[in-house]
Amino acid sequence: MLIFKVSLYTLVVASANVMITASASTNKTVGFRIPIHKNTHYRPNTRAKAYHTLKKYGHHRRISPRDFGRQPLTDVENDVEYYGIVGIGTPPQHFKLDMDTGSSDLWIPSKKCSHSKCAMHSRFDPSMSSTVTELKTTWKIAYGDGSTVGGHLAIDRLEFSEIVVSKQLIGLADKESLSFLDDVVDGVFGLGFPSLSALVLDEREAAKANIQSGGPISNTVLESILNHELIPAPVFGVWLGSGEGDGLDANGGDGEFMFGSIDSSRFEGELTFLPITHPKFWQVPVEGLQMDGEDLDVQGEAIIDTGTTLLVFPMTQAKKINKAIGATSDPWQGYILPCDSNKEGTLDFVMGGRTFEVRKRDLVREKVKGRKGWCYSAVTSTPGDVMIFGDVFIRNNYCVFDVGHKSVGIAPIRR
Repeated sequence: MLIFKVSLYTLVVASANVMITASASTNKTVGFRIPIHKNTHYRPNTRAKAYHTLKKYGHHRRISPRDFGRQPLTDVENDVEYYGIVGIGTPPQHFKLDMDTGSSDLWIPSKKCSHSKCAMHSRFDPSMSSTVTELKTTWKIAYGDGSTVGGHLAIDRLEFSEIVVSKQLIGLADKESLSFLDDVVDGVFGLGFPSLSALVLDEREAAKANIQSGGPISNTVLESILNHELIPAPVFGVWLGSGEGDGLDANGGDGEFMFGSIDSSRFEGELTFLPITHPKFWQVPVEGLQMDGEDLDVQGEAIIDTGTTLLVFPMTQAKKINKAIGATSDPWQGYILPCDSNKEGTLDFVMGGRTFEVRKRDLVREKVKGRKGWCYSAVTSTPGDVMIFGDVFIRNNYCVFDVGHKSVGIAPIRR
């Protein structure tokens, strides 16, 4: 057993399970908070969110758009997106960024983006920053349906919460496809592992940048804050509000990322830590799923992804779960269920020998147009073999991403 101190918290590590308890000497929490804001203008679109998730993980190529409409789809009553406000440059130019544990790169729109819809977003203007170094290296992230984002790299000052990275590698997006241009968020703040990064300096520019900065430039934000020891411990905790205004969720659906520590007031009991099973993703083992005590015979591995709205399962598993929650498959809409379905009870996830709940009410999403009384299901499917637990899961369970031990801690949220 390994025991070590993290600020005011004691972490006790025993095999795959970790217990975190707050110090009795004080109620203060040490760490850096970044508020996550509810997008009040967001309109729920379960089918679009499901397709976006499949694109993100490269599975959408394997089914046609028409076949996709037949897949299980999910949506909850208060469908929200979350973004954090991040400053880049000197003086800082501010952006609404998707805080995404399912990707690793930091990219924002550039002033060079000439599409008319780019004007709807904050765009980075290098001429307004006294600390920027623009680079010739180009980058591009391409999705199988042809949607892309790409541009050139830059190095500049990054600030979020009370954390400042003096020289951070940033992707400046000169071109974005409509799927990005139509989004309310300006860009992405990736918090995945460096091996997933698409932003890579060529050797010559990397050497030049390292000399100018007095040290190596990290590809990802996660690398930067850890390499420069900018936080008390190599962890960050995530709490997402439900938008209901219950209990501690008084700010109506906002949330927060807390870097360097955790906020024990946000969860009940102890955190259970699960080992990472894949070097690129925050991917953990799942022992089973249950509905009202009935074993659904679902096992495998799941990515804990703050950048995904839904619960995503391989096709066979998604079919079982949707049947259990009373959803039926519509040839055009995917999995749908009566909007007045019984919302009592929980869908239970067994991980690390413990059970974590998602309320049934959170599995009923927005209304299906043209089908009075029917709503989308919050469970969708993927042709792949890995589960993805998005915001529907995280709104019900506090999650701690432990970089040092390559594990994810989970505990039920305090309501």
